[in-house]
Amino acid sequence: MSTASAPGMDATKAGTEKGADAEGSNQQQKGWLYTPHLIIFITSACVMVVELVAGRLIARHLGSSLYTWTSIIAVVLAGMSIGNFLGGRMADRWKVESFLGWLFWISSAMCLVALVLNNVVAEHTPFEKFSWPVRTAVSVLTIFIMPALSLGTISPVTAKMALSRSMAVGRTIGSVYAWGAVGSILGTLATGFFLIALLGSKAIMLLVALVLAIVGLSLGPKRVVHGVWTLLLIALVIFSRSSNPTAVKYLAKAGVREGDTALFTAESNYQYVKVYEDTVENDKDDTDESSDSDSDSTDSDDKSADASDANADSASSDDSQNDNHVVRVLQLDYLIHGYVDPKDSSYLNYDYEDVYSEAISRFAKNDQPQLKTFFIGGGSYTFPRYIQQQYPGSTMDVAEIDPMVLEANFQALGLPRNTPIKTYLMDARNAVDDMPADRKYDFVFGDAFNDLSVPWHLLTKEFGEKVKRHLNPNGAYLVNVIDIYDSGQLVGAYYLTLKQLFKNVYVFCTNTDGVSDDRDTFVIAASDASIDVSDWGPNHDADIAGSVLTDENIASLVTKSRGRILTDDYAPVENMLAPVVRRRQ
Repeated sequence: MSTASAPGMDATKAGTEKGADAEGSNQQQKGWLYTPHLIIFITSACVMVVELVAGRLIARHLGSSLYTWTSIIAVVLAGMSIGNFLGGRMADRWKVESFLGWLFWISSAMCLVALVLNNVVAEHTPFEKFSWPVRTAVSVLTIFIMPALSLGTISPVTAKMALSRSMAVGRTIGSVYAWGAVGSILGTLATGFFLIALLGSKAIMLLVALVLAIVGLSLGPKRVVHGVWTLLLIALVIFSRSSNPTAVKYLAKAGVREGDTALFTAESNYQYVKVYEDTVENDKDDTDESSDSDSDSTDSDDKSADASDANADSASSDDSQNDNHVVRVLQLDYLIHGYVDPKDSSYLNYDYEDVYSEAISRFAKNDQPQLKTFFIGGGSYTFPRYIQQQYPGSTMDVAEIDPMVLEANFQALGLPRNTPIKTYLMDARNAVDDMPADRKYDFVFGDAFNDLSVPWHLLTKEFGEKVKRHLNPNGAYLVNVIDIYDSGQLVGAYYLTLKQLFKNVYVFCTNTDGVSDDRDTFVIAASDASIDVSDWGPNHDADIAGSVLTDENIASLVTKSRGRILTDDYAPVENMLAPVVRRRQ
C-alpha cells in the first residue's frame, strides 16, 4: 500500500534538494570548504612570528625591557584592532574573492617595509629627544603598526568567506577561531624554539613576507602582479643568504640582512651577539659605562654596527697613541657587555671591576694565592680571565645562559677552548641548585644585571640563601647593580635583602669622591667576614678605585627603597628601575 505525498510537501522537498545542489555547486565554484580555515591558520601564525621578531629587532637599538615588550604588545594589538575593523567594513562592501589576495600582498609588503624602517630608526634615531619610554613606544609604533594593521584586515574577511561556504554558523565561527589559535601557538613555538636561532630575525621577516606573498598569489585576483612580487621576494631571500660582497653591502645598508664586517655575529635563542674591534681611552668613567656582565649596559651602548665597523677600520692607526687601547667589544642586542684585550688578561676597562679587585684583596687572606670563584653571568669573561692571571691555579666556574656568548668568546674574544674556566650553560639559579652541597667558593660574583632588564630571580632573598650555602665561612658575595643614587630604589632594596642574610654588607660607587647624581654601577659586597674600609671613603687616596658609601648614604637608600625586601613572591625590579630608564638617553 502506497501513500501519496501532498503537493506542498513535494514542492518543499524539491526546493530543498535544489537548494542543496546549488549550495554544493556554489562551494565547488568558490573552492575548498576549509580554505578559509587554512588562511586563518597561516595569518595567525604570521602575526605571532612578527610580534616575537619585533622584540628581537627593536632590542638591537632600544634594548629588551619592560617598556619594549609593553610597547610591542600594545602596538600589535592596536594594529590588529584597527585592521579587524577595516577588514569587516571591506567584507561587507566588496566581494571577498575580489580583494583578499591584495590584503596578503599589502601585508607582505609591510613586513618588508618594517625591516627597512627598523634600520632607519636605528641609524638616524629620530626620536632620541623623547624620554626613553616614549622613544621606545613611538619607535615601535612607527615600525610595526602597518604590518599589524594589514594582517588584522585578513581575519574578518576570511571569516565571512568561511560563513558563505557553510550553513552551520556557530560551528564555522568556532572552527575559524580554533584554527587561528592553533596557528598562533605553532607560530610562537616555531619562532621561539627554532626559527630565530636557525635563521635570525631579519631572515624570518623576509620569510614571512614570502609566505604571505605566496598565499596572495594563490588567491589572486591579479596573479601577474602577485607573481612578479613573489619572484622579487624569492630573489631577495636568495641574495640575503649570499656571500656576494655587493649583495651584502646594499642589503645590509637597507636593513634586510646582517653585514659581515664584524669579527663575530650571531643570533641566539636569547639575543643578538656581536663582537667587533674598537679603540677606547684608557681613562675609565663608569658613570658613562657599565659592566661586562651577562646583560649590562652603557650610556654609549647605542653604537650602531656601522659605527663599530668604522672604529674597527681606524683601530690600527689609533693603536699608536699611548692614551688609547685597542680592544674587542662584546655587544648583546643594544648593550655593550664587555671589553677584552686578547693579549692582556689584566686589562680592566670598567671602574667597577677595579672595585671588585680591591675588595678581593681585602677579603682574601694574605696566604691565599689561589681563589675558588663562581661567576653569575659570563659576558666577555673579562674578570674570570683577570682572576686566572692574577691568581694562577684558581678555580673559576661560570654560569652563562647563552651558548652563543661562549662561542663568541672562543671565536672572537681570545678565550681558548681548553681554558681552565669551566662554564655551566644554564640559568645561574639552576646552576646553583644543581651544585653539590659540599662545593664552596671564596667569592661569588653577581654580574648579570643592567638598567633595562633585570633577572629578578637572581636578586631575591631566596637566591641569596642558595648562594650563601656555597660560600666559605669568610667568603664574599659581590654584585654590581646599576642605579641612580637620587632614586636608589633597587640598590637600597637589594642592600636590605642581603642584610637579612649576611652580617656585613658594604656598598661602593665607582666615583672616588663619593656618590653623585649620575647613573652609576654600584658594587654590593656581602659577607659574614668584615673588612677595613676606613681608607676607602669619599676623597680617599686616588690609587683605590671607587669609594664606600657612608652610613648616611646607606640610610638614605633604605628610605628611598621604602624598606622593601626582594623575595621570590615580591621583586618589582622593573618598577624600581623606572626612574633610571626614564633618564636614559
